[in-house]
Amino acid sequence: MLYNINDKLPAKRLFVAAMQQVIACFVATVLIPQICGVPIAPAMLGAALGTLLYQLFTKGQSPMFISSSGAFVAAVLGALALGTAPNYLAVFIGGLIVCLVYFAVGLAINHFGTDWINKVLPPVVIGPIVAVIGLNLATFLPTYFQINGQYSLIGFGLGMLTLLITALISHYGKGFIKNLPFLIAILIVYAFAAILTVCGIPIIDFSVFNGVRLFQMPDFAFLHFGAFDWSLLPQILLLFLPLSLVTLCEHTSDHKALSAVIGTDLTQKPGLGYTLMGDGAATALGTLIGAMPNTSYGESVGTTGFSKICSKYVITLAAIIMGIAAFIGPLQAFLVSIPSAIFGGCAAILYGYITLSGIRTIKDSNIDLNNNKNVTIIAAVLTLGVSGAVCNFGIVSIGTTALAMIVGIVLNLILKDKPKFGVNEPATITFTNTKTGESFDIKEKPQRGLRAQLNVLDDAAILEEKQ
Repeated sequence: MLYNINDKLPAKRLFVAAMQQVIACFVATVLIPQICGVPIAPAMLGAALGTLLYQLFTKGQSPMFISSSGAFVAAVLGALALGTAPNYLAVFIGGLIVCLVYFAVGLAINHFGTDWINKVLPPVVIGPIVAVIGLNLATFLPTYFQINGQYSLIGFGLGMLTLLITALISHYGKGFIKNLPFLIAILIVYAFAAILTVCGIPIIDFSVFNGVRLFQMPDFAFLHFGAFDWSLLPQILLLFLPLSLVTLCEHTSDHKALSAVIGTDLTQKPGLGYTLMGDGAATALGTLIGAMPNTSYGESVGTTGFSKICSKYVITLAAIIMGIAAFIGPLQAFLVSIPSAIFGGCAAILYGYITLSGIRTIKDSNIDLNNNKNVTIIAAVLTLGVSGAVCNFGIVSIGTTALAMIVGIVLNLILKDKPKFGVNEPATITFTNTKTGESFDIKEKPQRGLRAQLNVLDDAAILEEKQ
């Protein structure tokens, strides 16, 4: 890492690094509330304050950006439709349920310790899971390259241009510039797209700037709370409680992914218990302000790894900028106006970087790929993770990363390591020639399996025949 967790950056570098994080996380932050039909600005503020709250719980030792969760889209839509729609209070109650589940699990982890985590989630499971996170995020790329919701060759071209400029800056850039490839590439391609739009090729929707005020107050979710109908509580529990168990797995895998990127095991320091409680508190706050549960972001992980900047000060300032943007009309309009195709070019590298981090975990952990247990676990996790296979229990759907993680954990627990022969110490066997009475020793390097030991006996027999 160029800057580690507690490193302070010079003011200018700090600002541009934070802006890079904001832009990387912005698309999903605003896309998910749009899907749910809730205002964007409160969701942005909920993400900002949620990240700051998460930083407090983790004492700034986990450089993760927290924002709108796509896993809870179905639950949010279901809660909004309960009773008198839109039922923002039902969404907030759901956020509290998720928060309580995360706190319960987090406190249990803090009490019983975290040694079991590495036993349940060894590198042979975590490596392919991290790779799956990146590969699953990559499935969103086709929609990023669209213009006005439809496939566009121009959109694809803008994405590839962004990717090319990002690669050139990262490879040939000098000094700190090479650590800001995404931000610089996005600004360059945005300027190019603006020129094309002015010349009559519609790419950027400048209408988002119409009627924009310098300062505008977000339409907070809590302003729409009414009297709560307690008869709806069982339905809210069914919507949010099962999903919270699924997102627990995703939270763990995201933090293992970030751990692999920055070289610090976040499940040990600050501890998985504290990251879970921080995430849970951020979700409750996000549903209170913007009707959006929050979660850890793979885009943030990728940006951190590729830029080699994991400073807590960058994440904190990024959250502040995101929060300010929720009130500042022109800044919010500018971020909204950036074509998703431009983000797609950056995402192609970001998501690939996450995948590569998983592969690096497998490599650096010296996992034996001649071992059938390891091969089986890695193959099953990778295949299930990208297959789109789902396991449905009523309204609960377990698929992709969560399904792959559960299967990987189960396989690792039930497939016991086979006993190894002759592995720990070199084998030394003494033989006596029955004809001459002469004794001799045979030393073999450590080998695996009974067959290797039989080979030693065969070699001895051959030598005896020769004598």
